[in-house]
Amino acid sequence: MGVERGIGMPTAARLVAAITVSFALLAMVYVVIAYLPEERLERYETRFLWVFGIYGAIHGWWGLGVRANKEKGSGIFLGIRSAITVTIAILFMCAIAKVVDDILDAKLAGARPMQAIIDMFQAFGEFAFVLMTQPMLFVIFGATGILCGVLTRNAAKRWD
Repeated sequence: MGVERGIGMPTAARLVAAITVSFALLAMVYVVIAYLPEERLERYETRFLWVFGIYGAIHGWWGLGVRANKEKGSGIFLGIRSAITVTIAILFMCAIAKVVDDILDAKLAGARPMQAIIDMFQAFGEFAFVLMTQPMLFVIFGATGILCGVLTRNAAKRWD
């Protein structure tokens, strides 16, 4: 098992995808905190910066960067698919943060352990509903996804 099987051989598309998706998700931390103020997610801002940044680099390297060499086209649909995947992951991470917050605030004291999992999926649904009712979030997530996809696809065409 060599390097090419473990982390994959580095290509320009993978590097550009990792950098652009990571920076896009770092910007999304502030967007998510601004649009979900009632959840008090600002206390997790530093943690979200790390988690979203690392997840963006991982998703860019193994998700978007790999697909940029396999698919043809301008990269717009590649970016849209990446934006959808990343948005679902962001919602899931925010739901986990809310449940952890509830556990630390002793709101789930005495509850069954399964209640935390149920609350996590309920929080995921609430956050998804907020996303659906805010058209500006769709524009921001979609635009950053398209930008990442186009930049990655152009790097794949030019340097790979």
